[in-house]
Amino acid sequence: MTPQVKHFLDEWHGAVENRDRDRLDAIIAEGCELHSPVVWKPSADKHYLLHILMGVITVVEGFEYRDQWVKENEIILEFTGTVDGKGLSAIDRITLNDEGKMCRIEVMIRPLNTLIEFATRMREHALRYQPEAANH
Repeated sequence: MTPQVKHFLDEWHGAVENRDRDRLDAIIAEGCELHSPVVWKPSADKHYLLHILMGVITVVEGFEYRDQWVKENEIILEFTGTVDGKGLSAIDRITLNDEGKMCRIEVMIRPLNTLIEFATRMREHALRYQPEAANH
């Protein structure tokens, strides 16, 4: 694991654990692509991505990373938790750019019944996004 990847992972885990939006902001590249399990079309709006990430770590109760795999600038993080009492198993597939910032994240969640509940909750959260408030 390169020092750049280690730094990213230390910051990522610290930000998630502390629900620290500013810390996440510092390690995410402008134009980072979000490939969500809820919608087909990826988003490249960093402020929207931050809004969504903060929602995920709130909506998923008992959010906890269990394992990680690293291959060069590609990272897979496995996490678990519950949504409305339904167990969840998921992965974040993260790509870092040459500066060590996240430039792509793809999230995959199972089982289907939990994904449906997660999608419902995240839709409500996503609809509260206000671009004008995010950019000041």
